[in-house]
Amino acid sequence: MKLQKALIVLLSLVIVYSCNKFKEVVPVDENSMESLDVPTDFNWSLNKNLVINVAANGLTDGSTLVLYNLDGEIIEKQSVLNNQAEFEVQIQSIDDSLRLYSPETKMSKYFPNSVSNVIFGQTALKSTASVTADYALNFENSQDFIEIDNNGDGGIVVEYPFTFSVWFKTSGPGPEDYDMSLVNIANPTVSNNFYGIFLDKTGNKWRPAMRSRNGRDRTRSKYMNLADDTWHQLTGVFETNNTKTLYVDGVAVKTDDEEVEFNTNAVILTLGRWGDSTPKSFFNGLMDNVCVWDKALSDSEVMNYYTNLPIGNETNLKAYWDFNEGSGNDVINSANAGAYDGSNNGASYVLISDPIPDADGDGVNDDDDDFPTDPSKAYISTYPSGNKYYFHLYEDLWPNMGDYDFNDVVLKTKLHMYKNAQNNLVGGRMQTSVYWIGGGLPGGAGMEWYDSNGNASQLTYMPENTVTFTESSNVITDPIVKNAVQLFNGNITESLGEAVDFEYTWNHTVGGNSLWVQVYIYNNRNHEVHMHGHPPTSAHDMSLFNTQHDRSLTTWNWTVGNTFSNPANFYKTSTNLPWGLEIVSEEFRVPIEKVEILNAYPQFRNWAESGGSLNRNWYNYPDEARTFLPDDL
Repeated sequence: MKLQKALIVLLSLVIVYSCNKFKEVVPVDENSMESLDVPTDFNWSLNKNLVINVAANGLTDGSTLVLYNLDGEIIEKQSVLNNQAEFEVQIQSIDDSLRLYSPETKMSKYFPNSVSNVIFGQTALKSTASVTADYALNFENSQDFIEIDNNGDGGIVVEYPFTFSVWFKTSGPGPEDYDMSLVNIANPTVSNNFYGIFLDKTGNKWRPAMRSRNGRDRTRSKYMNLADDTWHQLTGVFETNNTKTLYVDGVAVKTDDEEVEFNTNAVILTLGRWGDSTPKSFFNGLMDNVCVWDKALSDSEVMNYYTNLPIGNETNLKAYWDFNEGSGNDVINSANAGAYDGSNNGASYVLISDPIPDADGDGVNDDDDDFPTDPSKAYISTYPSGNKYYFHLYEDLWPNMGDYDFNDVVLKTKLHMYKNAQNNLVGGRMQTSVYWIGGGLPGGAGMEWYDSNGNASQLTYMPENTVTFTESSNVITDPIVKNAVQLFNGNITESLGEAVDFEYTWNHTVGGNSLWVQVYIYNNRNHEVHMHGHPPTSAHDMSLFNTQHDRSLTTWNWTVGNTFSNPANFYKTSTNLPWGLEIVSEEFRVPIEKVEILNAYPQFRNWAESGGSLNRNWYNYPDEARTFLPDDL
């Protein structure tokens, strides 16, 4: 018996020694999250919070100013008050440039997202300053076009150089669902022989483009979507057979040096479709102020004719169709050249200078008012913009590290904010669904609202009921945490595919006009898992911090009025790894169980180790063999 016990003890020592030895000699997997060398100040965010102050010179007090990204998605609307507007917004870090647009003046201004003060001085309103009634042409089906003889009276365009420009407004194509041609000259006897400017279909976007096609191809701007239902001016300068420049709203966006000889058989000028022997790419929308020059406009001239319409007697202006004849089958050339009237084939005249009504009397006209019959609300801001969502990905083993597949809980969320005509925040709407469940520990999810300083670098705890919620199934006001809700409480692991959709009211006299919301999960109610740098709620057990692999603060102040820096020092390991990630995308492919996210997404490592400066859209490039879409299961 003693010998048996001795053998057991000896065997135990061998096992312990072997395990310790095994731990010592096996290196960290070079393809694991633990191997990442992450900057200590990296906050793991793919978003950027901005405050943009706009001096809106010359705009009518109370008129609307709109902030867009270059995908043509509305980020936020503001009323111009005392020649000022202030945008407090969140954008994706990949949105390097933004656009301000005035529906009143039809003008745009582009600027980098690093700029916090913008002067919006564009006050020109197309042609309404010089005419009593301003018309545009409406191309609304796959048969509408304007045709002009380019062969008579010496020809409008007979060789390089020449310039086309056109104002247009479109929300997308008609039934054809293809490219949309704006202005071109073409050889009508053969196919694919033309020179023109158009909107190039790329996925569900329509990019500005120009084409010289005499057996050759096109140039286009990759990163803009102009099918956004706002007015734009597109200009194509065809300087020589190998020098072409494309401009959007007065700004050069693309140059091309592809050599294409001019074809003197291009004898038809067409608006609204290609004019070759196989006409297609019909335009859908409004068109106005089409100009043709038999010269290459310079950069300064393009900008000048963006902010100031031509008079009609300018040298080298061969054609100017402003459509202000208002009716009839003949489209009149207003340039002094006098000839080159066009034949209208189906396009209808639309008066665009009439005043727009304001049904609810709040000072915002109905076209710009997202709530045209409700004077208490005027604008909706939606985050993320367009068809994108926040995807919140969690590891549920905190404070232990977990397997870093980030699939234990995945939430899909969209935030809406409502503001009135005075730019006061009055409430909003939240939509959230359980996109995937890969863990068995989580009990529920939560959201907590804060007052933000605008760029979310400083957050403040607010008095109870600054935010109130419309409760529904799986949505209850948190009984412990002020200005917070519990979602799927106690049953989130059985709620895969379920969604909640609720509204909230916001007291702007207490909370101001800028909010910030954090999203988190919890196992037990006092055991929460948050994004990197987000603080726990007052329901959380603070003794769990700085245990196991967590290296967070161990104290916190939830007192009403307390302001703190964001991000804070929470939910991070000693090597600055997170337990949660937030991405913005139209869809997200979930890593297969036990496949770490940096192996499911090959560009993830470069993004993380660069502190977020490289591969900022890594989530668009999954390894499809190691990921899946929940809807495909």
